[in-house]
Amino acid sequence: MSELRTVEWVGGRVRMIDQTRLPYKFTYVSLRDYPQVAKAIKEMTVRGAPAIGVAAAMGLALAANASRTKNI
Repeated sequence: MSELRTVEWVGGRVRMIDQTRLPYKFTYVSLRDYPQVAKAIKEMTVRGAPAIGVAAAMGLALAANASRTKNI
């Protein structure tokens, strides 16, 4: 039996349940960069304080991965 996750990291992207479509349709969205994650939070694609916190942290991880800085 597989575990259902509201927000997860899959293949270098943030995948989340599109909660704006519930309860009529169950779909996921896959987000590749932090502006998309911020938009998903703002538009309430992801809901609930814990899920929003996880999504925000993953958005920061996407930003760090995309960073071209050479300093650590």
